[in-house]
Amino acid sequence: MSKEPSRVAALKKTMENFQRMYNLDKASDLAAKTTTFYEFGGWRQSKRKTEFVEYAHQLAKERGIPGYQGDREDLGVPLGQRYLAPLKLSGVDAFGEIDDFHTINNAAIQQSVDDIKRTSIIGLDMAHRVLEQRIGATVTPETINHYLECKNHAIAGGALAQEHMAEIHPGMTKDAYTKLIIGNKELADQIDQRFLINIDDGFPEWQAEKLTDAIGDHTYQVSRIPTIAVRIADGGIVNRWDNTSTSLGLVTAYNLGGGYSAVSDLVLVAKHLQTIQIGTLTWPRRARSPNEPGGVPVGYIGDICQTPMPTQDDVLNYVGDVGALGAMFYELIWFGSYMAGGIGPVTAVANAFIDLGDMGGLGSPFLTGWIKNKYGGLGCAKPSFDVIREISENITFMFMEALDRFPLLLEHMWGGAVRQAGVAIGSAMAVGLATGNSLAAVIASTYSFCHLMKESWGRGGFGAADAMEYIMMGNSASLRPEEGMLPELRGVNMSMLSLPGHIDSSVIGCAAAHAARGDAWVLSPVVKVAFSDPNLAFDFGNIRHEVTKGVLKEFMPEGDRDLIKPAR
Repeated sequence: MSKEPSRVAALKKTMENFQRMYNLDKASDLAAKTTTFYEFGGWRQSKRKTEFVEYAHQLAKERGIPGYQGDREDLGVPLGQRYLAPLKLSGVDAFGEIDDFHTINNAAIQQSVDDIKRTSIIGLDMAHRVLEQRIGATVTPETINHYLECKNHAIAGGALAQEHMAEIHPGMTKDAYTKLIIGNKELADQIDQRFLINIDDGFPEWQAEKLTDAIGDHTYQVSRIPTIAVRIADGGIVNRWDNTSTSLGLVTAYNLGGGYSAVSDLVLVAKHLQTIQIGTLTWPRRARSPNEPGGVPVGYIGDICQTPMPTQDDVLNYVGDVGALGAMFYELIWFGSYMAGGIGPVTAVANAFIDLGDMGGLGSPFLTGWIKNKYGGLGCAKPSFDVIREISENITFMFMEALDRFPLLLEHMWGGAVRQAGVAIGSAMAVGLATGNSLAAVIASTYSFCHLMKESWGRGGFGAADAMEYIMMGNSASLRPEEGMLPELRGVNMSMLSLPGHIDSSVIGCAAAHAARGDAWVLSPVVKVAFSDPNLAFDFGNIRHEVTKGVLKEFMPEGDRDLIKPAR
């Protein structure tokens, strides 16, 4: 009798092992068995998706039109029997579901963007000069305090220097106010402290001293127009709302009549000549007003983040929060909402929030320890392509090797989006920390993603990321305005830099470089101080904690409409 073919024998052996492993009856017919080993319940394993289904059923009954149908086999999320891994949130002791990171589901993420968009900064030096030299008024601490009372009345929707005008219920605009940033400590001491963003209170001594010196004798006005205003309109309303109340406040505080040229000069100066916009107009194909996320340079993200910025100690907490804010701001809000809409690309920003940091040493103390041992300290490596290549190759190959050795990580990381961002961001962060040079960091992200990863795996990531970003090396190092810009000034307002890998890595690379050097700010000392204001609804000093509060439904946003909704 001939022996069984080797493949058949091997198959029988495998089946026997399988039977033994799961205590199956050898005599039973395996084909008749129905295994439940990989049945996780589909969408029912998610508390949030179960809530969606139940709510949608009730809504369909009320309005008579079906909408979300997550329990339909031929509609909804094609989960199959995939396990939905909960997200262990980085830096906080909490878990969350991925649906809770969608901008529409997370009040904290919405408020963070609203607080950035609704910020207007105006320099008052020229306005004060016009008042004194053209109009003959005297500017004193007392008149400035009176002006601030007038201004805070007007910015909340109160009428000034006008005949009867429609005013706003103060409860609808309760988060609107104006404060000053003053570098001259003698003048700052004479200003009503309720109207002052105190630099010494917001920063450690070494940082406060540098920021005060940089601002000098200048006076800046920081206004937050009401959240509901940027909900109704776009970012273009921000400076208009602020500038109108500014000119009216000056006219009222200094008892100026209307209609003559000197007042026109004052209004022109107050409204336009020293205005600092958080975001510029975006390029025509994606045209948006000023103060929209698309026009905000990446360097401002490092300044808006108020997480302590130490010199050589725990830089990773600061860099991690900057990365989380940048991921929310550009990926979730700009790409996911403004450019795409509907379902959000939450997976693309997941590694800014979840505990994948220890894989390959990314975001862990191992990374900073390795840099210090290798180069003598943070910011000590001389920027060169040899350093960029050495660090990028170590980071990229550690990351790729982890994914090759443990393929299930790709299941946890949802495929290409997080994989691409992890490689680019990890390299940018490491090179920025090592060299203290933001341009080296941007080049590192391009080299790792567009060359090392592409050559090793054959592609970089999902969809459009494969098409454009292979040709970015020249653009990364160029300072010609049509090709590139100093990294801190870049953002999605440049067509060739409008894809996720480069924006996220630029945000983190710039922040890491300046933190490694012990700088007090990344791009603007004024913006840095402006967002240290404790009256902001979103705490930019605890970014991941605030987003977690949104995940847990514990964050209270501004701009609600309860006062004008019907009572129930």
